Amino acid sequence: MQDWAVTTVLVLALELVLFVTLLMAIEVAYRIARKRKFPSAQLRSVNAVTNVVFSFMGLILAFSYSEAGKRLEVHRNLVVDEANAISSVWFLVDVVPAADQPPLRDLLRLYLDERVEAHHALPRVEEFEARRARASRLQKQIWARMVTITKAAPDKEVLLLPPVRLMAEVAAKRTLAVRTHITSPTFFFMLGLAVVGAMLVGLTTAQGEGRNWPYRLLFALVISSAIHVVVDLEYPRTGIVSTEEADSLLLELRETMH
Repeated sequence: MQDWAVTTVLVLALELVLFVTLLMAIEVAYRIARKRKFPSAQLRSVNAVTNVVFSFMGLILAFSYSEAGKRLEVHRNLVVDEANAISSVWFLVDVVPAADQPPLRDLLRLYLDERVEAHHALPRVEEFEARRARASRLQKQIWARMVTITKAAPDKEVLLLPPVRLMAEVAAKRTLAVRTHITSPTFFFMLGLAVVGAMLVGLTTAQGEGRNWPYRLLFALVISSAIHVVVDLEYPRTGIVSTEEADSLLLELRETMH
């Protein structure tokens, strides 16, 4: 909980930095426009460019929000898939010889514990990778035991091995989902576009009598908040958005594994 709070504060601090940066960009462009005193013809051109840039900015933000939302949904669906996969293997242990059941059940409990703790460790990537590696080793031990059992009873191979493979495949997909985010060029392009938009706001507001602070503050707040939401969706364990509802399925499964 403490790590989550620290990370959330850092993310909000970055949003504040972006908010201040946008206000500064507006002020710089405003002063330039006031000093140079653009003629009306140039100001009309600025208004035309502003409309194009704002439209493009809205398109980029909407696209980024949509893609981030899709990735968040993938995260949640994969948690459900993993809970179902582990549960299937757990129930299949009932059909293996009685002497092999206790070790398999112990391995499955340890495996689920490591999988849960690995994703709870995020955004601490090193701890996530360490626990993910331990879970992978446990999965290989489960696989090896299942292979040994099927060698003694070949008729059970089709029943026992595919669910264990599926369990490993879902874990790999969750790892890939954790590593897949908006690309750095796209993110920096979005930030740069926001700064350009802020400067255009400064140029257009220079036509009025004053600085029009409500308009400035509203623009900076809306844009910085929109980018923050995109980041929050991309990294659901570092802010307000989370996957705890889906994670509860794994915790509930663990409680049933006595």
